[in-house]
Parts: sequence; structure tokens; C-alpha cells
Amino acid sequence: MSKILSLSAILALATASTLAQTQLTIYNHGEALVKEQFSKQIQRGVSEIEIERVAETLNPSSVKLGSNQDIQVLEQNYRYDLVDQNKLLKKYLEAEVTVILQNDNKMSGTLLSYDNSTLVLKSRSGTDIIQRQFVGTIKCPTPTERLYVRPTLAWTLNAAKTGKVNFDLSYLTGGISWKAEYVAVINKDDSEMDISSWINLNNQSGKNYEEAKLKLVAGDLHRARPEQTYDTRREKNAYMAMRTMPVVEERQFFEYHLYDIAFPVSVRNREEKQIQWLNPTLVKAQKRYVYQGTRNKFTNIPIKIMFTNDKDTGTGVALPGGIVRLFKKDTDGALELIGEDNLKHTSRDDLVTLEVGEAFDVKGKREILDRRSKPDRYTEQDIKITLANRKDEPVEIEVIQTIGYGNWRVQNASHSFTKIDASHVKFTIAVPASDEVELTYTSRINIK
Repeated sequence: MSKILSLSAILALATASTLAQTQLTIYNHGEALVKEQFSKQIQRGVSEIEIERVAETLNPSSVKLGSNQDIQVLEQNYRYDLVDQNKLLKKYLEAEVTVILQNDNKMSGTLLSYDNSTLVLKSRSGTDIIQRQFVGTIKCPTPTERLYVRPTLAWTLNAAKTGKVNFDLSYLTGGISWKAEYVAVINKDDSEMDISSWINLNNQSGKNYEEAKLKLVAGDLHRARPEQTYDTRREKNAYMAMRTMPVVEERQFFEYHLYDIAFPVSVRNREEKQIQWLNPTLVKAQKRYVYQGTRNKFTNIPIKIMFTNDKDTGTGVALPGGIVRLFKKDTDGALELIGEDNLKHTSRDDLVTLEVGEAFDVKGKREILDRRSKPDRYTEQDIKITLANRKDEPVEIEVIQTIGYGNWRVQNASHSFTKIDASHVKFTIAVPASDEVELTYTSRINIK
């Protein structure tokens, strides 16, 4: 009599492999470089080894296998056609199976077909259609081929001698990402703020990384695009070809910044993890009302918080991109959210500008009073900008205006201004409490 295994027992068949000294380097674009070490007993001549529990989202063409001995890699396979109940039933079409119902009745016969709701068995007494909702256990013959329940890498090797070999494995995988999350607490007069940061890790790669040496790369790496559609459903057989990634400490690396976490970190599958990396740091800040509007009716003016990220007044370290959430204490001492913005990758000494929101009581409108032109000579516009301050305290508003391109000038301006680039000028206007100020100027663009 042939040996019979239950479906649940077949699904549990697997050979576990232990990997050690995991190193994990995660990039901004949702990809990571995984480096692990393992040992295997190798036979002289041609043989095969396997490693399970690799990432489900790995890129097979990025796999690199190295060893401490002279071993030739003949072939590599990434086996990810993982068994489940329906895939297993497919292997037993036209085979003898036994179905045990939930009421303990048994039905045996040849499996003719199946779907998510029914099984069709042919027995001596006829053909039975069994509703799968009433099935307790399906007993199948012992499988004649290896069943994979986890993604597996396999190599065919040619070794000069028998013995234990230490291997270094590395590969790129998707499904794992990181980003910085910042919290900034602004003081009472908006002149300083405490800024701190957490690193947020998200692992959807299908693998646990236990006690890993973790590195995070901040920067925009150029990624090559394939020339044609890459069919990831076929079994992959490829030689290992991947450029070696340098291992570095926390410092500037190439044209990027690398953050090396000082302690081992476990990053488990389907887990979000936060690691604090920037302790609260006091920076000098400035609040600005910046009006760049073009509408001819009052609109609320954006509020911006700025600081220079230098050693003396800022954090003095390169800041990876992420969301900054800004808070301020209310009169009762409770912190309240006042706005949030996206911070781009920021070098030391960069000027950081964060848009907090729109001022409720500070408004502006822009009107075109007149237009003039002479064909082939010039065009002119008379502009009036009204700034309204409904607050009980004075404010200072920066008005940035786009004048045009080419040969232009601003004339007859009611307030002084500075040219900030080839197309823009900036006015800085003081508006008293509960008052309005009108800014007027003429823009002239010479055609010749």
C-alpha cells in the first residue's frame, strides 16, 4: 500500500536553512540590498544547494553568490511557484485521493476536476460532486517531486573537493522602503524650534530580517529601465552579475548620504518600524508671510517657516527627505498641530523652507489697473496689490512677483524692491495691525 499524507502535512514539507549576519541597505526608491552568510557541506564534483526564506520580491538577475573556496557556479534557479491547496490538487488530477467530510464520512476515488467550490471524484459507484465547504481533510499520495512552500534560490555547483564551504549571498529586493518623519515644535514667538526625526521602515518583501546591520541611503539613484517587458512568471536561470556595493559608515558616500544604524535591527515582514535617529535639536527659525498671488480678490497668504541648516543655527547634518509636522504649544501647554510639509533631501548649509498653511487674518489681492503697448516696442502693466492685516499686531509680508522674461524693468514702484532672479522681484512690506497697505508698480517689457 502506498504511503498517504494529508494535504496539511504535504504543505509543511520544507528544509529550513539558517542564514546569519544579515546586512540590509535600504534605498529611497523602495529597494534594498540584502547580504547574508551561510555554510553548506559540498560534495566533490557537480552538486546542488538550496537556500530558503529569501525575499519574495527579490530580483533574480541581481543575485551574487561568493565563497571562500574555488567553486564554479554552473546554474542558478529562483523557485517561487509556491504550493497552495489548489496547486497541489492540480498535481493529483487523475490520481486516487480520499476526502474526509466534516461528518467523518469518507469518499475515495479519482480526482477528475476541482474549483473553489466543488471537487469531482470518480469512484466505483459513479461520479461524485462534493461541495468543498463540507470537506474536512483531503488525503493525497506521497508527492513524487519537491514542493516549495517558500521562495528558494538553488545553485548547481562544481567543486574541486568535498567539505564545508562558507558562502556570501547578496541580492536586490523590492517591497522594502524607508522615509524620514520629522517633528518640529515652534516656540512662542516663532523664532526657534526643536526638531527631531524618526526613521520609518516598511517591509513588504515577504521576508524577516532578524538582528540585521541596517544602512539607509538618502539620494536619488538612477535606475536602468529594461528595453522590453520582463516576464517574472517564468522560472529564472541566470548567471550572477551584480556590481559590488561598497560598505560604508555613516557619512557622505559618493553623491549620496548614508545612515548606518549603530545597533542590530529586526525588520519583520509586514511590519512598520520607527527608529529615532535625530535627537531634539534647537534651530533658529523665521516665520514669513509670502504672497505670490495673481487673483483679483482677497486670498489668504501662505505662512512659511525657514531655517538655515548650518552647524551654528540649524541641525548641522544632512537631512533625508520626509514629512515635517509642525507643532506649537497652546496657552494650556498642550501641543497642537499647526501644519506639515514635505522636506526634500537637504544638505548642510541649505536654506529650508516649510509651508505651514495659510494665514486666517492676513490676505492679499492683485489687480491689473491698466495695460499699454506699442507694437514691436514694449508692453506695460500697472499693478496694484492690496495687503490686508486683520490681526491685532503688525506683520511683515514678502511679495514675490513674476515680471517676465527678456528685457524688462519695474518702474514707478511705491515701495523698494530687489531683483531675485531673471524673472522675479521681491517687495518686503510692513502692514500695521488692523490695516491695509497698497503696493503699486508698473512692469515694462521691451520687445526690442
